Amino acid sequence: MSTDYQPVACDFYDVLEAAATRRQQIYLQYFSDLRELRQGPTTIRTFITRDHAEYAVLASGEEVRLDRIIRLDDTPAPAFADYPDYRCGC
Repeated sequence: MSTDYQPVACDFYDVLEAAATRRQQIYLQYFSDLRELRQGPTTIRTFITRDHAEYAVLASGEEVRLDRIIRLDDTPAPAFADYPDYRCGC
């Protein structure tokens, strides 16, 4: 995974922004700064820009770099379109 920030596609940014605007509960899959797969229900509070990269600030206060988001609910990020969905089907 590249450490250089790669801007996300406008269409996917619109999906993220809509979820944040509605304060909608979402299921988010993403890579942490340590490159660990993280996933679970959350809400996006806002977006910030730091060091030429954009981040989503989650309800927990955690900041997720937008180019590390794999999937929001059933919508895959374009950069991870072929990445499997690891949600538990239980």
